[in-house]
Amino acid sequence: MIIPLSSKIPGPGWPCVEKVVQKRERVLPKEGGYFVHVTSRVRGQDFLLGTKEKEAFRELAFRWAEFSGISVVTYCVMSNHFHLLLWVPEKEEVGHDEVVRRLKLVWSKDKVKEWEAFYGLHPEEDQKKLDAQVIDRMCDLAEFMRVLKHGYTLWYNRTHDCKGAFWDARYRSVVVEGTPLALMSVAAYIDLNPIRAGMVEDPMEYRWSGYAAACGGGKTEQKGLDVLVRLSRGHLPQKAEGVRLKQLREAQKKEGGKPGTGDWRAIGPQLEAERKQRAAPKDWGEVQAAYRLWLYAKGESKADVDRIRKKMRDRKGFDEVEVMAEMERMGEVPMARMLRQRVKTFSRGVAIGGDAFLGRLMTEHRGSFGKDRKAAGRKLPGKGWLGMEALRVTSDE
Repeated sequence: MIIPLSSKIPGPGWPCVEKVVQKRERVLPKEGGYFVHVTSRVRGQDFLLGTKEKEAFRELAFRWAEFSGISVVTYCVMSNHFHLLLWVPEKEEVGHDEVVRRLKLVWSKDKVKEWEAFYGLHPEEDQKKLDAQVIDRMCDLAEFMRVLKHGYTLWYNRTHDCKGAFWDARYRSVVVEGTPLALMSVAAYIDLNPIRAGMVEDPMEYRWSGYAAACGGGKTEQKGLDVLVRLSRGHLPQKAEGVRLKQLREAQKKEGGKPGTGDWRAIGPQLEAERKQRAAPKDWGEVQAAYRLWLYAKGESKADVDRIRKKMRDRKGFDEVEVMAEMERMGEVPMARMLRQRVKTFSRGVAIGGDAFLGRLMTEHRGSFGKDRKAAGRKLPGKGWLGMEALRVTSDE
């Protein structure tokens, strides 16, 4: 007997064929892979994600990501929302064995056997269509987020014996240009969430983030940050470059050299050679050190969180230590502090990157922007963004 393809797989779960209708087109690149920052909040912004709930969400996210062929670069699961920085590749062709392997990541053994039995009842031509229906769900951001949020809602309601929606409205997505500054800035913004919330003094202490999990030995998280650092080398914070330049000049003095134009002829090539070497970190320790430079700028406070809160309530001005620190920085705002101010840009826009990148994206989705809109990007306030801009639609999604 041949079961028509319009039939659904028996039992609860994923139907064999079912087209998901989007409420509104998202502003996403139409060709090629892309990086994207996605976030979603719990209904009513209630603090429903405890230790067990955060672990369950992380496990589910990574399983569905592997099924989809999507890479999680870094993430942070907070008590009432989550952040994911993802790489969504172009559609890929995979064979039947790979389809089954990926289904086993997200389905129970019984359900996979049921699907394979259903698959075996059809001729070869229809089997290819069945495989194609599964493959069509891969490398698809909308599908990944749908099954992740829906699957987690089912788990939470079953575990806590409750009903109804778990998430508040649709998820937000911000496309990130694949440039060093844009990627590292968004990644650091995500991993600094626990710092902004005053939950920890050091981001490596918050176990439900990509950086902390990588520091704890998580191989998948380490791989994500390794790729990020490889892409980002050559755009280290300006202070790190300045420290290295000072070291080289001091070394010259010890060798009898004198600061000046002649000395720069030796220092310049050495710095350039070091930049090239940095493009291939030797081990995780080097990756961790490079990424940490972005999480903590020189002079960033690591004082006790409770003491800071009390001080902010009582303060009527700057103490002398703060004044001296600000003078030493020459008024430059530490990168970590700048990232804390980028809430609207990194979570409520639709893309960040250079002017050309944002211009192409706006052209592809012209209908999502006002007819009189000419400039795509809006410059980010403050220094240190090196041409990075934000793209926002007329109204929120």
